[in-house]
Amino acid sequence: MPPKSSSETARPAGANAWRRHLVWLSGIWVLPLYWILRGLLPASALATGPVLVVACSLAPLPALLVSRRQRNHALWEARNAREEAEQLKLQLENVRYRTARLREELSSADRQARLAHQLTLLGQFTAGFMHEFNNPLAIVTSRIEVLLEERREDAALGGDLQQMLKEMRYMGNIARTLLQALRRERGSEVFEPSAPSEALEEALGALRSLAMEQGVRLVREIADVPRVNLPGHVVSEVVRGLLSNSLDALKGREGATVWIRLEPYRTAGAKVILRIEDNGPGVPENIRERLFEPFISQSPGRERLGLGLFLCASLLNMYDGRVWYEARSGGGASFVVEIPPARFTRGQPYHWFVGGNLS
Repeated sequence: MPPKSSSETARPAGANAWRRHLVWLSGIWVLPLYWILRGLLPASALATGPVLVVACSLAPLPALLVSRRQRNHALWEARNAREEAEQLKLQLENVRYRTARLREELSSADRQARLAHQLTLLGQFTAGFMHEFNNPLAIVTSRIEVLLEERREDAALGGDLQQMLKEMRYMGNIARTLLQALRRERGSEVFEPSAPSEALEEALGALRSLAMEQGVRLVREIADVPRVNLPGHVVSEVVRGLLSNSLDALKGREGATVWIRLEPYRTAGAKVILRIEDNGPGVPENIRERLFEPFISQSPGRERLGLGLFLCASLLNMYDGRVWYEARSGGGASFVVEIPPARFTRGQPYHWFVGGNLS
């Protein structure tokens, strides 16, 4: 819109001044009425006085009417101005909200891009590492099998070799699964539904000696649950990762305790719930939202890359499970694992799949 010239801006001001003068000059309309009344009424002081009073009272009537009209117009403009101000305020708030949302989305996109780049590098590194790792692992595994065959008469040595062979095979399984998790792809492997209680016992057996060395008490609360739609070594690795995380957080603490709870299963088709809780320092609030991202450590000064919780979440995500963090009542940390149950098989009680647990 082009700016107005000085003549155009001066013209409305002059017009308004003339209107004000005309309003005040409009009071002369009573003069003809005054002379008419003087002619009709007798010429006496008693009659002239009321006529003059009436004329003086009616003289400002046009000015009052115009002033009232201008006042109503001013009030209307003020009301419109307030409404426009409110609309502009709402538009400003909307712009601020959208700006904040865009900033959050940009920050999230940047974080996701950095995470994808980290995962790409990690996947490339892990692929090469696993290739080099599996070769000696296969050699050691085959050598243990040969030793088992050669020393079958030695029961004590055979027991140790059986345990070593079991751990070596577990390492091979979890190495293959971890590589799939880092690549975010589910393998084409065929597996049998696993018993969570057996995986828990296996994980506890692997970490019990470490817990005893640190003076950490392990409390087992294992309920009867159906088999789950995960390989046994995946459940065991998730439990090991969460237990190791708790043991790291409890170093040097008096009365350190870890609770391993497998909640009772009562509803058909519901997820199996596992809880790993400890009475340690808990997780700081500033990293809870990013706790399951790679390279995020639970406590400052910890000498590890911060991949444990990320790998647990990635493994569970491959098999439609999930894990999340909750602040433990009374202090400490609580990690909740949700695992899908397996479909009905011969080895599971039928009532779990038709009407809930009868117990």
